[in-house]
Amino acid sequence: MTNKKFEIRIHPEDIKMQSILGRCNSILNGYKPTFWCYGTFLQLVWLILREWYYLNTIEYERVHLVRPDKGTVCIDIAKSDSISPDAPIVLFLHTISGSSNTTNSFVQHAMKRGWRAIVLNRRGHDHPLTSPRFNLMGDVDDTVAMIKKVKSIYKKSSFLAAIGISAGSGQVVSYIGREGSNVDISAAVSLCPAYDISKAFGNLDKTYPSVANLLLKRIKKYFLLDNDKILQSMTGYSESLQTKNLHDFVQTISTLAGAKNWTDYLKKHNPMSHYTNNKTPCLIINSLDDPVCVKENIPEIKVLNYALLLTERGSHIAFTEGLMANGSWMERVALDFLESCRLEILKKKGKGTKKKTKHSKSV
Repeated sequence: MTNKKFEIRIHPEDIKMQSILGRCNSILNGYKPTFWCYGTFLQLVWLILREWYYLNTIEYERVHLVRPDKGTVCIDIAKSDSISPDAPIVLFLHTISGSSNTTNSFVQHAMKRGWRAIVLNRRGHDHPLTSPRFNLMGDVDDTVAMIKKVKSIYKKSSFLAAIGISAGSGQVVSYIGREGSNVDISAAVSLCPAYDISKAFGNLDKTYPSVANLLLKRIKKYFLLDNDKILQSMTGYSESLQTKNLHDFVQTISTLAGAKNWTDYLKKHNPMSHYTNNKTPCLIINSLDDPVCVKENIPEIKVLNYALLLTERGSHIAFTEGLMANGSWMERVALDFLESCRLEILKKKGKGTKKKTKHSKSV
């Protein structure tokens, strides 16, 4: 389905995805931004203010998971007395320098809809590095371990899904692609991804150099300077501090992610190296005015089990909606998609409702 401001790309033979999307009126009706808050950078400012507003509004129970190399990842479980033991679980994979606090709005939205919300914190996020290794895009082996830990804690849960936000979106795609039929989740959402990271950061350097420079300074401090004691003796540390653009930076730090070199890093950690093996329904959302994951990155992803949702507006993981811009269409659509995926599974088990859903549009 396509119009000037909205487009859905799916494989024409993907009947299951058509069925899933057919129940999501929030998707089929398209995105209508707040009339006074629809500009690219105005939405980014709104996003930052919104994160401040929700700062520390959720209480989490933290589970530390030590990996074989002594590195640490953290699982933050949002506390709630009203979530049932068998409630569906949504796992959030955060942004490039984010943490649980940066996902609080999303977490709250999920909890209001009866989902158990859990944030998977990558190495160095809201906790110091405990081994001289980190990965901007996340490590699939770490993700596998965290998800298995969640499953061991909540054995009665009826459904498990994952939402990747910005950099976390790449980790979701890498996970479902690399693991294929062995995944421990039943649905996924990838929000504002970088796609092919061999080109993505270079495209950002060229298209929005000021945004790229700000991001470069932030992640240098977040990962390198804040962990200098454990990293400063490692190959690539001093060289990465001297880099002048994002593309050179991500190449230089590839050895700090445990890769032999940039080529080896791309083979292991580039989402586009894994995505075609995916067996899990995955919704991808991208705005054409995204100043971080720029439109030049968007490939033709018409393979089974993916739906690529493109909007004209929305900026980067913002998508304001409502008169007061107090809502996020992205959050609403992501949960609607996961709930539709859950219903699809229930239908196959013979537990789905017989009541027909009325759709405003067809895909």
